[in-house]
Amino acid sequence: MRRLSLLAFLLAAPVFAQPSGEPHTFAQTAAPFVDEHTLMVARVDVSRVDLDTLLKLAAAILGDGEEVGEAVPTIRGWVNDFTKNGGRDVFIAYGASDYPNLPCMIAPAPAEQSSRKALANLLQLVYTQSGKDADWAIVHGCVCVGAKEALAVVKARKAVSRPELATALDAGKDGVAQLAFALSADAKKIHEQVAPTLPTELGGGGIQKITRGMKWTALTIGPGPKMPAKWITEAVSAEAAQDLKAIEALTQQAALAQLLKSDVETDAEFRKRVHSLMDRHQSTVEGNRITSEWELATTLLEAVKLPNGPPAERVRSMNNLRQLLLALHNYHDAHGHFPTDIRDKDGKPLLSWRVQILPFIEQENLYREFKLNEPWDSEHNKRLVKMMPKVLRSPRQAADLRERTTYLAPLGKGLMWDEPKGLRITQIGDGTSNTIALVETGDDRAVIWSKPEDITIDPKNPVAGLLGHFGEGFLVALADGSVRFMKSSMNPMSLWALFTRDGGETPDFGK
Repeated sequence: MRRLSLLAFLLAAPVFAQPSGEPHTFAQTAAPFVDEHTLMVARVDVSRVDLDTLLKLAAAILGDGEEVGEAVPTIRGWVNDFTKNGGRDVFIAYGASDYPNLPCMIAPAPAEQSSRKALANLLQLVYTQSGKDADWAIVHGCVCVGAKEALAVVKARKAVSRPELATALDAGKDGVAQLAFALSADAKKIHEQVAPTLPTELGGGGIQKITRGMKWTALTIGPGPKMPAKWITEAVSAEAAQDLKAIEALTQQAALAQLLKSDVETDAEFRKRVHSLMDRHQSTVEGNRITSEWELATTLLEAVKLPNGPPAERVRSMNNLRQLLLALHNYHDAHGHFPTDIRDKDGKPLLSWRVQILPFIEQENLYREFKLNEPWDSEHNKRLVKMMPKVLRSPRQAADLRERTTYLAPLGKGLMWDEPKGLRITQIGDGTSNTIALVETGDDRAVIWSKPEDITIDPKNPVAGLLGHFGEGFLVALADGSVRFMKSSMNPMSLWALFTRDGGETPDFGK
């Protein structure tokens, strides 16, 4: 199953292709799946994927060459079966009407019924890696695979003309992979009401620079092992284009800072390296249009080449946290609340919440091995401690901490984990994007993974226990599924505001 998870990662990642095959227009295929709420459409042409180069890139980023190597036959077999049965494009369309469901995976349907079923089965193998069961149906001449809720949304969708989104799709028609994005009228209003100000790392000021200044934006990735990428943004005016170009540059710098800064680099050294990576981009503004071009594969491979590999390790750790957050949300979907420690009838903790999510991280068999009415250190359960899932191990942990994890729940009154019967997502009053759900601690706070033990956050010194793996900062996973690198110098009050779930504060990530 881990091999299919890697396949899901490869399909979700930007991909690139061999020169073979003619480029084709995709906007008409996607049109029936676009409604007034759709924000983005993403497509991958599986038939033209250069697996050799893609797997090389995946190994460099994931830092697990052995696992990637073991997965190669499974992935090659999947791609071969997909194309043999007439498969080419796989795409998703996502917007407000899809939330909070994982959107359907969609592929144009071949003529033969047997081939349609074969494509559906192959897409189901990938979709179920999210922890959800998947059904399939033919909708608008396409094979649609997804959970029942997601399929219901697709079937009920009333297509409308979205000229700006269609133009963004057409801008990427020659690519092997593309992503097109355009804000709907409702989305613009919501963003201006809920988040009227841009984050300080993006220059601050009003969100209207984006909501009123941008018509559409499109990312396209072309053929070849260098992964040539083009990011095109259409603004409403030349003046707006200059504002958006500045925001784009700051966004790229912020992303690199989150992912790639090494413990051994000074700020000056890191700024120099960022500028070097940014210099690979060719960015131009012609009238209302901004176009940035770069070799994405070359840039990514260069970015993770550092002594001791801290950037790559940070990326892998962030990926672990994202998988754990996805498991928490899938558990919530199944049970109506987030998991808790397993307790006896008197309320005494027996096993960690990490045991509860085992079925949602591809560890159903291990979950069945536990005796849930016995403590973690009972004669039976204690022998399972040595079977800690790989996703619970940080790449920065010491080698001798094989049965311990540093991915912990932050405990304290008013935090994500203070409801004995499990927190409902509606109880996160500050918003999921402003509330920390999980943290990565230092090795000194590592706990036996199945033991009901985590970390209590000190309101006066909330950073205590969180440093040790990444020097000047630490990783946190927010309740919306995103993962951020937080500076140790962050204002304690601002950090505490992020830990509380219903404090009414307005957290500032920049302080």
